[in-house]
Amino acid sequence: MDFSRLSALAAGHVESRILQVAVSLKLFDLLDNAQRTTASMAAALRTDPRATELLLNALVAMELLDKRGEEFALTSVAAQYLITASPQYYGSMVLFDGSLWSSWSGLQEAVRSGNPVRPADMYQGDSKETERFILAMDSLVKARGDAAVVAGMLDLTGVKEMLDVGPGPATYVIELCKKYPLLHATLFDLPETMKFTRRFVEASGLVGRIRLVTGDYRTDTIPGSYGLIFLSNIIHSEGVEENRALLKKLYGCLGNRGRIVIKDHILDGSHTQPCAGAIFALLMLLTTRLGQCYSADEVKAWLESAGLPSVEEFPLPSPMTSSLIIATKS
Repeated sequence: MDFSRLSALAAGHVESRILQVAVSLKLFDLLDNAQRTTASMAAALRTDPRATELLLNALVAMELLDKRGEEFALTSVAAQYLITASPQYYGSMVLFDGSLWSSWSGLQEAVRSGNPVRPADMYQGDSKETERFILAMDSLVKARGDAAVVAGMLDLTGVKEMLDVGPGPATYVIELCKKYPLLHATLFDLPETMKFTRRFVEASGLVGRIRLVTGDYRTDTIPGSYGLIFLSNIIHSEGVEENRALLKKLYGCLGNRGRIVIKDHILDGSHTQPCAGAIFALLMLLTTRLGQCYSADEVKAWLESAGLPSVEEFPLPSPMTSSLIIATKS
């Protein structure tokens, strides 16, 4: 750590806010396959010309735009990730992060009280919040390539039925069903989320192979027997006892030699590395009742307690910041 790094940490919110505002304005879309002047951009965005130029210059400094004379153009990164028509569009995640601005402003309050600063409802209380959250999860996975990587690491040969607990936009299941034509999947998620999950499943053309079941995994019975049960970014939303109870419940849904696959931020024994997971744990403090990130040993202990003695961890490649933990029923 040196002063430059310290000062970057202190002002890190500034660059993120500039990016969030640019995405919210759909500024990058205006430069798709085009170069524009400040006046042209301000007219299209209906913004103040002087303020627009300041914003555009900042985006150039951040290497998201190029400036050629008096005209602005996209950099390759912006063209790949910040244009809404791109299959790797990351903007929905940027907008979701922007929506968390008020939650992060309450961090001191949360540290003092130990309580979340917004309703711990998994974004179920407001349909617009739900949609923003689900679009963000799909955007993140597609931009980073998580689903393709996970599908490449999991061998589902011979698996006929899988369960995805809390699938959100169903990005992983859709990828796996496309790779394995004989695979059928059951998705289990909360009612408000499932309204948006259905859209993604219908758009995939896999309606006949993907079944949607509405429920709360904390309290409701999960039907069926499965060769593989997948949980992506679920355990970090729950406390220790809730996770232990959930994995025990899911064990009862596993067929012979079935597997539970957990994809999540997995920390080392000190709970300080990887950095992304240690920081993400604070977001769980802000937005959930008892959520945080856990170590591989903690997750392994829960799985072993549920009856799954064979447990392995597989760190995912960069730029992903999480791991797979795979437990097999004997």
